[in-house]
Amino acid sequence: MTGTATRPAAAAAAAGRALAAIDQYEDDVHAWVHLDRDELTRPSSGSGPLGGIVVGVKDIIDTAGMPTEYGSPIFRGHQPDSDAAVVTALRDAGAILAGKTATAEFAFLGTGPTRNPHRFTHTPGGSSMGSAAAVAAGMADAALGTQTAGSIIRPASFCGVIGVKPSFGLISTAGVKAVSPFCDTVGFFVRDPALLAPLWETLTGTNIEIATGAQRFALIRTPEWLHADTHSRAAVTNATLELMHTGGAVNDIADDTLFADVSSAQRDIMMYEARHSLAWEYAHHPDQLGEESRAALDASRSLTEDAYARARDVIDTARGHLDEWFGDADILLTPAAIGEAPLGLSSTGDPLFARPWTALGLPTAAIPWTTGPHRLPIAVQAIARPGQDAALLAAVQTIAAASTYRDLTGRHADGK
Repeated sequence: MTGTATRPAAAAAAAGRALAAIDQYEDDVHAWVHLDRDELTRPSSGSGPLGGIVVGVKDIIDTAGMPTEYGSPIFRGHQPDSDAAVVTALRDAGAILAGKTATAEFAFLGTGPTRNPHRFTHTPGGSSMGSAAAVAAGMADAALGTQTAGSIIRPASFCGVIGVKPSFGLISTAGVKAVSPFCDTVGFFVRDPALLAPLWETLTGTNIEIATGAQRFALIRTPEWLHADTHSRAAVTNATLELMHTGGAVNDIADDTLFADVSSAQRDIMMYEARHSLAWEYAHHPDQLGEESRAALDASRSLTEDAYARARDVIDTARGHLDEWFGDADILLTPAAIGEAPLGLSSTGDPLFARPWTALGLPTAAIPWTTGPHRLPIAVQAIARPGQDAALLAAVQTIAAASTYRDLTGRHADGK
């Protein structure tokens, strides 16, 4: 953004807070792979629905004027000629683009440089680790991420921020490095629920009305339920009880086998499509691919077109059971992750609890709820019916208001 007008006081204050947080945390957290301090200090009008809002952009999303390296040495120094559609939308809305946030290699597999801002010895999750960590530490008000399996929901839970994955296809992926076109979804992270509507409207190009009426919530125990630790299960159970006055209930999926097949189908679809999306990198620069990515792409060669078609059929069949799984509920509640962020930086954690909903294309969100035994964040995951993103955002606001979680700055989950 350029201009000669004086930056409005609110925008200047937001930029100043972001810079102060960057100075405090970035040397330890490593959320950014490119930071534009000039953007945070240059004069601008700060006008538009996101005027003065400091935003980070995951480094698999093209940005003109900034490098986009996709988390890979293969593209070191690469600078696109044009912005991705979502970046254009952010600029037009007046957002301050502070820079590019760290990602796992091609938002696929492996780890990045980022550490959890709550405890530097723990993972922030992946693959949108830099975006989640930047928002959690106050280095950005919002940040773009992407999800192919659990790359928004998991780091949001581990870092203690709100992470939103909209309905599949709702936000343009033009200018976003593809991994699995069947699953890839652009979403975002925020601390303050007040940013949900303006961000959603900016990124989708459509208006939204977030209803404030009562919603019916249901805790849904999928076949993965017992894989969550006791603290994560307790968080979802307690959230459901707290929301009972809005119509809370307990729902058990009747067809465990079918639901379990959705997760394995998502893996097969993702790996089959990643083999094609990353074919050039695999063929021409195998020595520059991370060990985990290269091994997965090697293994994916055993997936046939028939196996891919069968996995797609599983997803189509499962979509026919959504009414049965939702029952009378508007919103399903599940764990967002197995538990707190694991110790160590050699893994970003397991996307187990996000994987099936991503494959089904449903709008989902992670909302900080409490802290676990190591005083690290634990979120609940909210899931809405297909296309019911307004209902999802309303649920996020309701759950955030009921949460006991307070972030690194001492703010409550509802932004107060």
